[in-house]
Amino acid sequence: MSQGQTDTVLISTDIRRVQLNEDIDHLQTMLPSSIALKLDSLQTWVESNTQFDHRLKYKYLSGIKSMLEDIQTRKVPSEKATNLIEAYQLLMDYDILGKSIADLVKKLDYNINRSLLGDKTVFYENVGLSAAKTYLYSQHLNIHPEQILTSISGYLNEDFVDEALTRAARLYPNEFYNYSSAIHTPLSKRMRLVKDSSVQLLCRLSADSSGRLLFPFLHTFLSKELSYDSVKAISVDGKKFYRLLVQTQIHYQEEMLRGNPPIVYQEIFKLLKRKASEIYINQINGMHDEPEIVRFKFLEGLSSEELYYLIISSEDIIYTSSYVGVFQRMMNGLGKQTSDQLLTNVHFDGFRKFIKMAADYNKLDYFIKAMKPTQAALLIKDFVAGLEYDSSLENAVDVANGFSSINNPVLKQMIDAEVNTNLQMMKGRSNERGVRIYETLELLLKAEKDSGKSFSKKYQLDVPYYLDKEKLKTGEKFIEQLFFYGDKDGKTSFQNFISFFKNNKQWKVLKNEKWFEIESMQGKPISIFANIPFDNSSGDDLDADAQASLSSYLIENNLSPAIVVHRGHSYHLPSTIAQLSSSAKLIILGSCGSYQHLHSVLDICPTAQIISSKEVGSLSVNDPMLRAINEQIRLGKDIDWIRTWKNLESQMKASGTKDRFDNYVAPHKNLGLLLLQALNNN
Repeated sequence: MSQGQTDTVLISTDIRRVQLNEDIDHLQTMLPSSIALKLDSLQTWVESNTQFDHRLKYKYLSGIKSMLEDIQTRKVPSEKATNLIEAYQLLMDYDILGKSIADLVKKLDYNINRSLLGDKTVFYENVGLSAAKTYLYSQHLNIHPEQILTSISGYLNEDFVDEALTRAARLYPNEFYNYSSAIHTPLSKRMRLVKDSSVQLLCRLSADSSGRLLFPFLHTFLSKELSYDSVKAISVDGKKFYRLLVQTQIHYQEEMLRGNPPIVYQEIFKLLKRKASEIYINQINGMHDEPEIVRFKFLEGLSSEELYYLIISSEDIIYTSSYVGVFQRMMNGLGKQTSDQLLTNVHFDGFRKFIKMAADYNKLDYFIKAMKPTQAALLIKDFVAGLEYDSSLENAVDVANGFSSINNPVLKQMIDAEVNTNLQMMKGRSNERGVRIYETLELLLKAEKDSGKSFSKKYQLDVPYYLDKEKLKTGEKFIEQLFFYGDKDGKTSFQNFISFFKNNKQWKVLKNEKWFEIESMQGKPISIFANIPFDNSSGDDLDADAQASLSSYLIENNLSPAIVVHRGHSYHLPSTIAQLSSSAKLIILGSCGSYQHLHSVLDICPTAQIISSKEVGSLSVNDPMLRAINEQIRLGKDIDWIRTWKNLESQMKASGTKDRFDNYVAPHKNLGLLLLQALNNN
C-alpha cells in the first residue's frame, strides 16, 4: 500500500466494491506518492459519499481504475497524470449534476479526452457524451490526418469537415482523387461542397475522363503556371504531350532544389515513363530491322533533354540498338554545349541511372570526353556521393552496376577513390547505414583484384567469380529444370534444345507425357528436366499444367533442382519465377529484359547466382551458354565465370552473335545483385 493510502476495506461497506477498491490500491503501488495521494482522496470521496448508491459508486470507481490502467499503459508522466486526474474530477462533477460535458472537453487536450471518453468511459449517461466524442474525433483527425478519408463518412454534417477534407486533399491528393471518383457516395458529394481550390480541382479531375492524365500537373494548376484546359488540349497530341511532361519534370526538379517539393511530383515521371514507352521506345524497338533513317525518323525535332528522358525512363525495355540511336541523337543535339551542360539543364535528374546505362552500353567514355576534365571529376564525385539517403538502395545498385560496366581504368580508379572517401566520411559521422553501403561497395570494387574473396568472407556468400560444383548437387546428382512456353518462338527454342541432346551419344533422352528427362551417359550424373511446350490456342493453359506436373514429380522424388532455366518471352517470366524452387543455386533467365526482375528472384533464392539479359534473349545465345555450363558440370569442373565468359565471347564472335551475347550479364558482373545480397545478409 502506497504512502498515505487509505484502508479501503474499512471505508467500503459493500462487498461488491471491495475487489474494485483493492484493484485500485494495487494499481497505485507503481505510481509516485503525490499522484497516489490524489487518487486516494478521490477514491475515498467516492466511496464515502452518502448521496451515491452502489451503482454510482461502482461507476465512478470503475472510472478511476480505467484511468489508472491508462496511465500505466501509456506511461503518462507525473505532471500529465495529475492533469488527467483533475480533468476526471471536473467531468465527474458535471456528470453528477446532470450537466453536459461537451463544452468542458473542448478545453482539454487530446490525450486526456482519449483517456476519459474512450470505449470504457463512465460518462455513458451524460447528455453531452455524443457531442464530446465528436469533438474527440476531430482532435484525433488533427493528429492522424491519414485517417480522415477512411473514417469521416459518419461525420459529414459536422463543422470541422471542410477543414479536414481540405487537409486531406493537400496531404493525400492521390487518395482524395480516388474517393472523389466515387461520385455517387455521400463523401464524394460532400467533397464537392468544400470551397477550397485544392479540393475543387481534385473533384474536377476525378470527374473528368482525362483526369488521370492531368492529375500529375496538379501543382502547376494550383500555382496557375499552366491552365487546366490548355493541358487537356495538348494531352491528345502524343508528341506535344511528351514534351510538356519533360518541361514539367524539369520544372519540378527546380522546385525540389528550392526546397518546395510540388504536390504529387512523383506522378509526372511515372506518366513521362509511360508516354516515352508508348510514343517512342516501343516504336523504335519494333522497327529494329528497318534502316536507321526510317527507324529513328520519329525522333526528329526532339531536344537533347527530351532524348535524355527517353533514355532514363526506358531502362527496362530499350534495346541496345535503340539506346545507341537515341544516345547518338542526344549527343548530336548538344551542338556547342558540353555534355555536363545537358546534366545541368535537367538539374542532374536521374543522372546515376544515365551514367549506369551509358556504362552498360559502352558510351560512358564518349559522354565523359564531351565535358571538361574538372566537370568529369565532379560528376564521378556526385555519382558516388549521398547513397546513404536512398532507402530503396537503387542509387547504390546503379553505382555498383555502372562500375562493373566501365572499361576505362581511370574512371574505375576515380570511383574507387570516391567510394573510399565517402566510407571514411560515414565512419567519421558514425552513420551506420552509410558505413554498411560504402563498405560493401568498396569490397565489391575490390572483387576484380582478389576474385571476390574478401567480399565472400565478409558476407558469408559464395565467391561471385566461381560456382562450386558441390553446391549444385542433390545427393550424388545434378538436377536441372527448364521452363518452356508454347508460343511460336518457344516451340522453336524447345526443338533446338532437344535436338542437340538427341543427336549426342553422351546424353540419353526420355520422353514423358508432359516433359522430357535428359540424362548424362558419361561423366558426372546430370538429370535435365524440361516441360513440353503445348499449343494453348484453345484457351487451356497446357504449359502451366505440364510445368506443375513436372514440379510435383520433382518434389515427390526429392529431386531439388540446383539449376533453373527460363526459356520464354519476358511476359512468361513471372510464371517461371512463381514456380522457382528455393533450392536453385544458379538461375539462367534467358528472356528479354530479365535483368529487371532480379529483385523477385532474390526473394525466393537470396544467395543464388544469376545470369540475365538486359535486352533480347536469344536461343543463339541461350543454347551455347547452357551447353557450356552443362559440359563443365558433366566433366566434374567448378564453373570459373571469367574463363567461361571469355570462351563464350569468342564463340559468339565467331558465330556472329556477339552483339546479342553482350546483353547478358554474368554472375561476377552483376555487382548490383551482389550488393543487395550482401546488405540483406548482413
